[in-house]
Amino acid sequence: MVAGRRRGGRRPEQAAPEPVHLPEPDEREAYRVLDFALRAGEVLLSGGVGAADVTATLVLLARACGLDRVVCEVTFTSITLTYVRASDVAPVTSVRLVQVRAPDHTRVTEVDNLVTDLVQQRVTPEQAMTRLEEIRRARHPYRRWAVTASRAALAAAIAVLLGGGALVTVAAFATTVVVDRIAGALGARGLPDFYANLLGAAFATTVAMGLIAAELDVRPSLVVASGIVLLLPGITLVGSVQDAISGFLLTASARAFEVFVLAAGIVAGVAGVLSVADRLGVSLAVNQPPETGLADLPAQFLAAGVAAAAAAAGNYAPRRTIPAAAVAGALGWGAFRGLDHLDLNPALSTGVAAVVLGLGAYVFAHRQRVPPIVLVAAGIIPLLPGLTIYRGMLFLASGDTGTGFLLLSQATSIGLALAAGVILGSFLAQPARRELQRVERRIGGPRMVGALRRRKA
Repeated sequence: MVAGRRRGGRRPEQAAPEPVHLPEPDEREAYRVLDFALRAGEVLLSGGVGAADVTATLVLLARACGLDRVVCEVTFTSITLTYVRASDVAPVTSVRLVQVRAPDHTRVTEVDNLVTDLVQQRVTPEQAMTRLEEIRRARHPYRRWAVTASRAALAAAIAVLLGGGALVTVAAFATTVVVDRIAGALGARGLPDFYANLLGAAFATTVAMGLIAAELDVRPSLVVASGIVLLLPGITLVGSVQDAISGFLLTASARAFEVFVLAAGIVAGVAGVLSVADRLGVSLAVNQPPETGLADLPAQFLAAGVAAAAAAAGNYAPRRTIPAAAVAGALGWGAFRGLDHLDLNPALSTGVAAVVLGLGAYVFAHRQRVPPIVLVAAGIIPLLPGLTIYRGMLFLASGDTGTGFLLLSQATSIGLALAAGVILGSFLAQPARRELQRVERRIGGPRMVGALRRRKA
């Protein structure tokens, strides 16, 4: 028998490292540690990480640096850390604003691994501070043209997923290249994302109107749906639901309102062009999605995988996660297709498929040492209700407000089911831990980013 094994062949759990009791820091050192934690939190929050994960991660980080009594407060635009030195001494407080939200999942992964190494005492606080600055200064892992090409490939894959032909696929690819460049140009000039979504959705609908005016045999709804998927705030919606489940209602409300504003930009862009098309006599008919059979499943699985992989690259995910993202996307889509054939409610089918996606994303993320959010953000792309949103806007523009609002409500319920499902799946996949640090017991809800540490047995 191999030495060190228990009866039954199971390996014994590794004991946690002995905690290092650092000397009580002075006020200057406390500010230094708080600033280090705030900079790490800025990377996480700007990358779409939920408030619960940011809070727990920063408290653990500060504790690993010798600050045992730290209170963290996260809002939508700021992080506040307070070190309570004693009951009769003024606390040390530091605040950092987080105003830019540009997902870079490579940086999120590096910071998450850094915190894990620090908590498990594989690096010293000084080494961790130096490493964080290197992470923050590092360039994005992909060139800008590669990101644009990835996002265009995402739209083309969605077109195939929805049953579009070669012309629709090419149109979706070319349209998304322009939409991405519009968003980049507006972002470089400091304009809010609302205007990028408005102009991007308007351009995608204009392309569809032009194809109809040219009397080409295409489904305009598929062109628009493929073009606006890039603009849908999927990861923001997931973060909002995660914050609400975890009890961070203020941050959840702010994220939910951001989702509403970004979606309103898409709706306004589509509605504006539809009204112009109506005046010009260009009929953008409301078409049902084309029927697909068993023979189309291999192509759809491939398209779902390509869409998820392209979305991961578009979010600057680590290169090693691209294949796992493709598998996660195909897994979620396959579960959805299987449930859809049972004629279940679309929101229910999407929610159950999202649970499967969350389970798979957690397993792959654990093996690749990345936060589950990296794979979740990519895997949900094939399930986003872009076509339902467009069809709802078409009915509203044609005067059928009842059907239009019904479809938009259905799109909202699908989005909420998708977000809640992936969070539930990630939560169910987490291995049971009998003893967690007090901070992790105080913060309820599923974790999608952040280090966990056992107490010594």
